[in-house]
Amino acid sequence: MARKPQGYFERRSTELMKRLEEGTENTIDSLIQVYNQATKNINKEINNIFKNYAKDTGLDKQTLTQLLSKRESEQYYKNLLEVINNNITDESIKKKLLAKYNAPAYSYRISRYQVLQDNIDLELKKLANVELDITKIRYVDTIKEGYYHTIYDIQKGTGLGFSFAQIDNRTINLMLNENWTNNANFSKRIWKNNEKLGEYLKVQLTAKEMSGKSIQKLSKELADYMNVGLFNATRLVRTEVCHFANESEMLSYEELDIDRYRFVATLDQVTCEECAKLDNKVFYVKDRKPRKKLCTYSSTEIDVQQ
Repeated sequence: MARKPQGYFERRSTELMKRLEEGTENTIDSLIQVYNQATKNINKEINNIFKNYAKDTGLDKQTLTQLLSKRESEQYYKNLLEVINNNITDESIKKKLLAKYNAPAYSYRISRYQVLQDNIDLELKKLANVELDITKIRYVDTIKEGYYHTIYDIQKGTGLGFSFAQIDNRTINLMLNENWTNNANFSKRIWKNNEKLGEYLKVQLTAKEMSGKSIQKLSKELADYMNVGLFNATRLVRTEVCHFANESEMLSYEELDIDRYRFVATLDQVTCEECAKLDNKVFYVKDRKPRKKLCTYSSTEIDVQQ
């Protein structure tokens, strides 16, 4: 059973984390929608291969290989470039995709198999692009809310009124771009997860793997694969929100010249061993270390002795 918060600052910190968690759930709901849509779009591509062919019993490997080897029209190539230009806003990713598909030899080797692989890759890139936009909004809001609400709570709790600096876009961008774990920030981790999912799908959606399977079975398997990607995406969001909440809280302590803070862990069945060991201990802000090993179910409160 969770330990009840003790004292004003711990209660306020707990309330802040609950508000942030509610906002995180809204972001996750949005991620579920975009992952479901991506799954439907990839399913549509698979259905196109089976169009006018057996769908209930599947196709044997030889027939499916012949079908996938059929050359695709030149119009597909033009449409592909148009989709990239209109849907990928991450300039570095767009540059890589255009370099790949603008290669002189590419348009001469387009088969239905290549079309399927390309469309999977492009659909996942579109997915990651949207995921990046959705989660960045959540992280920016988390940073601002963590910073300003902590300062407000300190003012109210101490009964002191004081001025403080606004958190600017430069500081927010520095926090967003910090490679705080595994030498990567949230953006790099999204693209890395996306690439892993893409490579896995490409292996699973080959003539060898698809042969003998009905379209219904293929659709079910695809949904399972995509759910793994969704699980990783939601786990990343929860981890990053906690990280940005803690970092913005610490930023407010530095702004107010607070010397010490008390680490508070929610001591229930989900609290990790590391957090349990640190619960209720007081640390100096100047000695704070990166929280790479801490779980996402923790918070901090200030020690009002300065």
